[in-house]
Amino acid sequence: MMKKTLLAAMLALAVAGSGMAQGYKDGIEYYKVDRLDNAKELLERNLNAAGTNKAEAFYYLGQIAFKQGDIAGATAYFDKGVAADQACALNYIGQAAVALKQGANAKPFMEQARKSAKKNCYVEMEIARVLYAADPVKNAKEIEKCVKNARKWSAEDPNSFIFEGDMKADKKDWGGAASQYEWAFTYDPNNVEAYVKYANTYFNVVPAYAIKRLEEIDAKQPGNALVQRELAEKYYSDNLGSKAAEKYGEYIKNPNHFAQDEVRYVQLLFFGDKFTESYDLATSLLSRLKDGDPNIFFMRRMQLYNKVKMEDWSNAAKIGDAFFATPVPKGASFNVTDYTNYAEALDEMDRDDDAIKAYEAALSIKPDDLDMMRMLSGAYTSAGQFQKAVELYQRVVDNPEHKANDLFQLARRYYNLAIDANEKPDAYPSGTKEQSLSKALDYLYEVNEKVPGNIPIHDQIANTLRLQEGENKGKAAQTYKNLLALLDQKEDKSDYANYYIKAYSYLAQDAFNRGDKAAAKDYYTKWLEYDPDNTALRDYVKNLK
Repeated sequence: MMKKTLLAAMLALAVAGSGMAQGYKDGIEYYKVDRLDNAKELLERNLNAAGTNKAEAFYYLGQIAFKQGDIAGATAYFDKGVAADQACALNYIGQAAVALKQGANAKPFMEQARKSAKKNCYVEMEIARVLYAADPVKNAKEIEKCVKNARKWSAEDPNSFIFEGDMKADKKDWGGAASQYEWAFTYDPNNVEAYVKYANTYFNVVPAYAIKRLEEIDAKQPGNALVQRELAEKYYSDNLGSKAAEKYGEYIKNPNHFAQDEVRYVQLLFFGDKFTESYDLATSLLSRLKDGDPNIFFMRRMQLYNKVKMEDWSNAAKIGDAFFATPVPKGASFNVTDYTNYAEALDEMDRDDDAIKAYEAALSIKPDDLDMMRMLSGAYTSAGQFQKAVELYQRVVDNPEHKANDLFQLARRYYNLAIDANEKPDAYPSGTKEQSLSKALDYLYEVNEKVPGNIPIHDQIANTLRLQEGENKGKAAQTYKNLLALLDQKEDKSDYANYYIKAYSYLAQDAFNRGDKAAAKDYYTKWLEYDPDNTALRDYVKNLK
């Protein structure tokens, strides 16, 4: 669910683009399943192509215009259709729809349509659709008569069943609609419209059944772009991301796909962890998009996301620069993930000030987000702004939702602030170092109670005590002994050499300061075991009496 939500936020818009030419009949197929914008694109693109029945194409273009409220445009298309072929029944049905809309007499147009295509089930159902769209209650008897006519002429013709399914779907009777569509493809096993409409309605009831039906028609018509696309969308909607990506991969290779589908595929590849493929496709799309296309914004976003996942920080930062300089399309905006990805890349490129600005922008969108506070506090630390780092992380710890690790991280930030105050006392109020060290120890002791036996916690307590004492006065001795006890429990001690060296060096110096040379030599010798290449130490131990 989170991926789907993020994907919707990432895209926000998808604008249709050009692709390879499809036949006008593909446009009709898209029209029948209510994909009007896609249908219009295909019909217009192929209007003057060889083999296109212009009268038929004009009818569907007219119906699209009519459904989109452009009555004048619809009228013009239907008139062109009649002029192109007076024997084509469909455009008379279109003229009937306009007449009904305008309150005129539509019967002459319907009669002419029936005369041009006698006892034609599809024509009869198109008349029924026009009547239903005008007023399903007022025209109920005429609609019923149309259905009876179609069944009388051909009991197994799928169009009457599809129409009845559409009426039930309009009433949100999903089960009843699916039953009618099932009758349609039972009588016509290759009827794409029936299969797709079944899937689109029954998906609201049992998604698995809807997907199964689309898989059936996909197997029967493996090259059908509409089926591939609908199946990929259903996989995606049912959180079957890997299947959605695979099916989209097939669909994108189909010349009948649309440019906006490549936009979706870029994201499916990203969420499938195919970052190189996603980046390459986004880059390819960018090379084809014209200036001003909203998808430039979205594809630069995807370039950034992919480069961050690939840890290609230099290019991620450069792409981020370009992305945030891109005009934001209407209805879109920069989101938290945009800023945090950009900030991470900037941070890796040591552009601390820019990273901070990006994190601050993210936090301004989600001001109570603890993760945002953690990241921005880290950026403040990297930039040497230790006071701000402390203040922001204190907000994290003051929140009841904080974690044990937050106590440790805040202690480290107080420790960093103390170091800076120690080195630049004039830059801070008097007592900053002492107060910061006291706070650091308070949080370290608290987290040590919550997470006992943790090596980094003991090490940080020792570091803090050492800074507090100034010189080796033995305040950290017991902490280092506790740390050594924890280290000695480890089977493989090779990864802990630095901890041993710090502990033994401190304890050796402490013993020496107390005049216990035997203990000091013992600690120095143990130090040498973890630092065998330290020739100066070896000579010192050899000469120590």
